[in-house]
Amino acid sequence: MNMKHLYFSIMLGLAPAFCLHSARGEQPAPAEHKHEDGSACTADHGHDDHQHKAGEICTQGHAHEEHRHADGAVCTGDHELEGHQHAEGEACTGDHEREESAEKNSSQPGDMIPVHVDEKARHSLDMRFEKVEETSHGAAKTLHGQMVIPPHAVTTYALPAAGRVTFNVKSAQQVRKGELLYTLASPDIVEMEGNASQARAALDRAAAELGTLRERRAQLEKIGTRNSELNTSIQFKEAEIHSLRAALNASNNKLKLVMESGVLKNNLLYIYAAADGSVQSVNMTQGAWGEQGAPALVMTNKGDLEFTTTIYGTDPVHYAKARLALTSGKNTELLNGSLRVAEQVDPATQSRALYFTPDRIPEGTHAGQLARLDLYSHDAAAEGFIPVPNSAVVKVGVNDVVFIKAGNDTFVMKKVETLPSRQGKTPVKGLMPGQTIVTKGGYELKYILPTGEAGSKKAAGHFHADGQFHEGEH
Repeated sequence: MNMKHLYFSIMLGLAPAFCLHSARGEQPAPAEHKHEDGSACTADHGHDDHQHKAGEICTQGHAHEEHRHADGAVCTGDHELEGHQHAEGEACTGDHEREESAEKNSSQPGDMIPVHVDEKARHSLDMRFEKVEETSHGAAKTLHGQMVIPPHAVTTYALPAAGRVTFNVKSAQQVRKGELLYTLASPDIVEMEGNASQARAALDRAAAELGTLRERRAQLEKIGTRNSELNTSIQFKEAEIHSLRAALNASNNKLKLVMESGVLKNNLLYIYAAADGSVQSVNMTQGAWGEQGAPALVMTNKGDLEFTTTIYGTDPVHYAKARLALTSGKNTELLNGSLRVAEQVDPATQSRALYFTPDRIPEGTHAGQLARLDLYSHDAAAEGFIPVPNSAVVKVGVNDVVFIKAGNDTFVMKKVETLPSRQGKTPVKGLMPGQTIVTKGGYELKYILPTGEAGSKKAAGHFHADGQFHEGEH
């Protein structure tokens, strides 16, 4: 290779290639010599159409942007540019510095992040929910108590007469108005009915006799004859009728009192429910004999349940608003109603009773059920903040979050701003009235957030139906 040839190769940016020529040291024509592997060299090494050892045609100099990497992937541009391809064939759409910055930022919790928990896992975790209610007042106090049956909602069905009882209902049974409760076989009622019938018959007989006497006297008066004895008989009969009428009224009234609670058929008194309610207790055994006035069973009207608890006698009770938090199934409802506080203070406990009657009773509410009463005041109000149970607020990294129920299996993590909690309630900003939030189970939900969203290096995962947490996807 002469110096001119070498200079031309360097100027093109090509490394000079050396061919193994014949043993005689002769220099063949440029288009006829061969490489060591026997492949023909079609041009001199300064040309852009020579062949490599592997047989690949290099169409241009190696400094050009269309050369191939060692793995065969085409490099479409300089590595400092944003359009090159990686070895795995994925296009790089931007520089790596910006991607690394975005990846670091993604480790911070987003504003709305969905997670999924199926029905069996929700049941195993015993998740509870509560609807967010709008209020212009702040939570001032939280009281815990239970639902009770007020005295006016209790009806005792006492035996109207002595007799043998046959029940048609059982304890805790729901009963509709007009349903048969029990029948009573009472000799006393039969006697009452007989006495009333006899009094009616005696009155009718006396009335007929009086009519006969009056008719006879009228006939005698027509012929001008007077009979003093007949007049005396008529007077006695009139007095007798007055007495018989009083006796009949007494018998009828006595029987009426018995019949007000039931219907007498074939010497049996049928007792029916006077209103919808629940059988609180059956106080006699089936077929037992009971005396008049004995309590046969007790019915309660579940629609009249109210909340009750006690407060210190010195506690203030003048609040702007009160709401009853009542759990029905897995959901907690906030109910409006009326608040009453007893004036008298128990000297032994220095406390007084507090009652709250809700405007409505959710289905399934029962006496003895635990409930929560939230009391609000104007002074504790904070603009834009809604008080929620402390258990609804979960710490994820450095953020306070609340999980919102978006569907049967879907929950959304929402970052919120909080104020210091008070009396079991935390004022939060970022929720909308009407949303249903998780009040129990949020702590477990944060462990299935996507990787990095929980503000820690713990991997995301899922819950099995048994409530056990496992890292990774299914």
